[in-house]
This record gives sequence, structure tokens and C-alpha cells, in this order.
Amino acid sequence: MKRISLLAIFLITFLNSQAFTGNLNESIIDTIKSQPKLRCWKLYGTSNLSFNQISFANWAPGGEDAFSGTANFNLNAFYRKNSVTFENQAILIYGMIQSRDKGLMKMEDRLEFNSKLNYKAIKYWNYSLLYAFKSQFAPGYIYPNRVNAVSRFFAPAYATLSLGMDYVPNRYISLFMSPISGKFTFVLDQKLADNGAYGVKKAILDDQKNVIRHGEPIKPELGFAVNAKLRYEILKNIIVDSRVTLYDAYMDEDITNRWNVDVDFETTINFVINSMFSTTFNSRFVYDDNIMVPLYKKVEGEKKWYGQGPRLQIKQAFGIGMVMKLERKKKTK
Repeated sequence: MKRISLLAIFLITFLNSQAFTGNLNESIIDTIKSQPKLRCWKLYGTSNLSFNQISFANWAPGGEDAFSGTANFNLNAFYRKNSVTFENQAILIYGMIQSRDKGLMKMEDRLEFNSKLNYKAIKYWNYSLLYAFKSQFAPGYIYPNRVNAVSRFFAPAYATLSLGMDYVPNRYISLFMSPISGKFTFVLDQKLADNGAYGVKKAILDDQKNVIRHGEPIKPELGFAVNAKLRYEILKNIIVDSRVTLYDAYMDEDITNRWNVDVDFETTINFVINSMFSTTFNSRFVYDDNIMVPLYKKVEGEKKWYGQGPRLQIKQAFGIGMVMKLERKKKTK
């Protein structure tokens, strides 16, 4: 099941263009040879490697030695021909942090693919088909617990296929709206699925806690989706890249959840220092009523777990690192 799902994802995300040839007379061939070749595909991206280290010695206010590193790959493939455009993006991020007291821990883990196929309708509007996939590489834990994983590869994973209209008034802004959007949540870890993690149906147990029926590994949903994107250079060498994704299911089994909109809002600001170094600020806000986060409270000065529930998830990061641009350059005569 995992191999079939992975193969389908990669086939949908990365498509190769092929050129078709036919029989042409010599005069036409001579004319074509004298013209520069048109390239429909544009390939580009960036890779970023950043490190952070802090240490203390006889430091009165206290502190903990730590070392962290993050690798970030952002790859893009863009196709344009006549009335058709096809955008593809792969986001691969993984980061670790090592502290003296807590050991090695996962800090960042992201595996994401996005594709959008547009066909020109009128002026700024396009008929659009959007595909998105999100998951992670490695198991995740609520530290210091390193035994019971709360997430794994494909547990969860989210695949969304949406049909709608895309409004593109200029090259900086894009607004996609879909009244027909199918979303699939995968939890391909039976233990997590039995617990009903990430919104899937949990296992049915008897009075002795024996499993009568295992939890379902896939949760299908049908709803509406809105995706907005902004990328703009506000000042020289300061680029803002912001995007928000909204999703709501029409037929949630829990009626009270039908207006609980899932939100994923991310903003990245790149401060370009030179061709090799840049500073990046990233913030991400995520809310999903099906994702339970651990809840803690202080009892006599100690942090203790008392339950779980849906909450607004917030992540912020600021760092400096080396950047390498990946781009296919056009040949010049």
C-alpha cells in the first residue's frame, strides 16, 4: 500500500515533457533551424543549509548547551505554452537539535509537493486543477518520550485534489477557489489509526480492551478549498513569500465540525545578503480540528500533562545560512 501510494504521488507531481516530431518539407525545416528553440519548461530552486550553536560555561543566569542544523530544498518546475500553465513545487526540510540534557531531537520535518494546472478562461481567470501532498520523513515524539511515536512517514499524510478557478491579476498574486475539493488523510500506522489519530475512525474495543475492529487508515472528505499566494520584493533584496490554505468539509460526521475551517498560513521573509548567504524569517500558523495536541498545566511549579485537544499551532524560525541557487540556464548563441 505504501509503495503504491508513493509511486502515485511522484507520478502526479513530476511530469516530463516530450517533444513530438512529424514530416516537414525542407523549406519549413530551414526556417525552423534559423529560429531559437522555445523552452516551455523552466526549472529552478534553492537549497539552504543553516547551523546554530550556543554554549555556556560558569554562566550565572543558567542555560543549556545546544547545537542545531537544518537542510532546506525548494525545487520548482514551471511549464507554459499558449493557454496552458503547469506549476510544480517540492519542499523538503529536515532539521535536528542536539542538547546536553535532552540529547538529539527532531526540530523540523517537512515533505510537501504542490502542483497546479491552469487553462486560460478570460482575462485574469483560469480553469484550474490543484493537487497537494504533505507528510514527513521521520517519526516524531513528545520528548523526553522516545518510545511511543506520535507521527511517522505517511502517518499522517494529506493528499488534496481540487477543481476550481484561479484568479491571477499579476505575477505577484494568485487566488484559487474550489467548490469541489477532495481531501484524503492517511494514517498508515495501525497503532495510531487504532487511537483515532488525526481524525480517522478509531478502533472498536470490547469490555476487555480487545480490538473488535481496527481503526481505518484513510479518511476521505469532500469540501471547499481556498488557496491564496503572494510573492513580492518589498525592498531591494527583501522578498516576502506568503501563502494561506483554507479547507472545510461539507459532510463531516460530527455536525459541529462542519464549520471548523482548517487553516495553514505561512509567511517567509528572505533577506538576501549576497549570492551565497541569506537571512530567513519564517512563521507558520496551523489549525485543524482533527489534530490533537498535548495540553499541560503547572502543578506546584512542575509541568504536567492533563489531556489533549485541538489548538492553534504556531512555529517561528529565524536563521542565517548558505544558499545555493539551482536553475537551468538557457543556451546562448
